[in-house]
Amino acid sequence: MAAANISARRSPTWITGKYDAVNAPALKRLIVNGAILKAFPQEVLEACYSTANEIYADLAKTNPHFGKRHASMMAFKNDSLPWTQVAELSYDSFMARMRTKT
Repeated sequence: MAAANISARRSPTWITGKYDAVNAPALKRLIVNGAILKAFPQEVLEACYSTANEIYADLAKTNPHFGKRHASMMAFKNDSLPWTQVAELSYDSFMARMRTKT
């Protein structure tokens, strides 16, 4: 049981790390083979955001465990957003600009 608990706790970190490690080379292969990468249009992102929030609200009504976890996650996200905007977003933007200069 202890091994299963440890594995369950560590697997999200491993999965995220593996995804991050293989994503850049996969994108590079796509680009080399002619893929053109574009951001989703703002209206598509907004429609997805609204639809997802409707689904979350419906799930919260029928599943109290989901509702409690979602509310907690959203409170954390809202509290941490200012830090993310100052630290992560500005750093990512800076690194993207510097990449084009070197």
